[in-house]
Amino acid sequence: MKGFLITYFLLFSLFSVAQFDDETENKTVFGGTNFIAKNAAGQVGIKSKDGKEVVPFVYNKIIENHLGLFVFKVNKSNGYERSYSLGYYNKQFKQILPCQYNSLLALEDGFIIASQNSDKKFGLIDTIGRIIIPFEYDEMAAPSEGLFLTKVREKYGFINKKNNTVIDHKFAYASPFSEGLAAASKSKLIGFINRRGDFEIKERFTSADDFTYGYAQVFFYNQTSVVNPAGEILFPFIFKSIHAVGNGQFVFETSENLRNTLVTTLPQLKIAQKPDELSQYDSIITTMDSEIDSEMGEKFMGVLNALGQLVGGNEFTQVIHIHSEGTEQLYAVQKKSDEENANSNYNFALMDGNGRILSEYRFFEVKPEEKIVVEETENGFVNYRVDPSGKLTKID
Repeated sequence: MKGFLITYFLLFSLFSVAQFDDETENKTVFGGTNFIAKNAAGQVGIKSKDGKEVVPFVYNKIIENHLGLFVFKVNKSNGYERSYSLGYYNKQFKQILPCQYNSLLALEDGFIIASQNSDKKFGLIDTIGRIIIPFEYDEMAAPSEGLFLTKVREKYGFINKKNNTVIDHKFAYASPFSEGLAAASKSKLIGFINRRGDFEIKERFTSADDFTYGYAQVFFYNQTSVVNPAGEILFPFIFKSIHAVGNGQFVFETSENLRNTLVTTLPQLKIAQKPDELSQYDSIITTMDSEIDSEMGEKFMGVLNALGQLVGGNEFTQVIHIHSEGTEQLYAVQKKSDEENANSNYNFALMDGNGRILSEYRFFEVKPEEKIVVEETENGFVNYRVDPSGKLTKID
């Protein structure tokens, strides 16, 4: 489940290794003439253009980030799993942190969350090596809305950068704040707390995602819906995934057998308020195992508004959200198989927030984070940057 905290902390505590897999030898650093190189023994260092050793060749990996360089040494191990010790050089190639850390995470505001090799405790360091928050936490996530989510003695709470406890460590589960609320639990079910540590939305879900565009995806086991900050659940739990994308619209995936009946089914169903009420959906849902379904046949994806009305119809197998700017929404959509239009079987078209198709089904690939769509032509692939209205600008 997306909301489980272990996923979040694995992401960030191991981020210092995982984020660097694509880095390559001979890459210049800091936009200058120094570059990452490897010696005959396979050890990595930094050389200048004239061959001078800038960072010694004693590391297994060196990675540039916005604060400087993280350097890695492979730990000795009798097993097959590789682990690293990490250190840090600033942009002047001065070593600030020796390779004595289990993980390092560079924050946007110029600080580093670090975990010590000796006891795996987390703390916060600045770029000259000063300890800002002592190494006393079992887990520590990147700050969100000014607060660090931390774990002490098997309980989660929140601190600020001065290491003052803002919300006591009293939760069996918690996630970082988003839009003023944080998923948390003192029991087996999950709700949302405010910045006072009080439950704004009571504990009644098995998992939950962050709030975005005013809503959060919430789970009863493998079935999902969305909730607003007042704790109101918008739809029955008959979705494999559903998330807000702005302007009161939601991209969803649900069972293929609901393709022709979703619009009439939704208004007739009571909204489950607790897990044991899920059985009311058994007769209309054949399976909610998205991993199995995605491997077998077509998916049913689409766009709903807050009233449960389909935007653009029920013919899509993929919907990719690209823009939410002001009142404009833009999606890339792929149609259900259509023998009369073979291109729609795998190509994407652009669709606006009113459900109007703005282009032919001509795009081979969609890169939503870059706002780019790719067309395959006889002369090769052509990239276009797309604005919120669907206007295309060719990228040379």
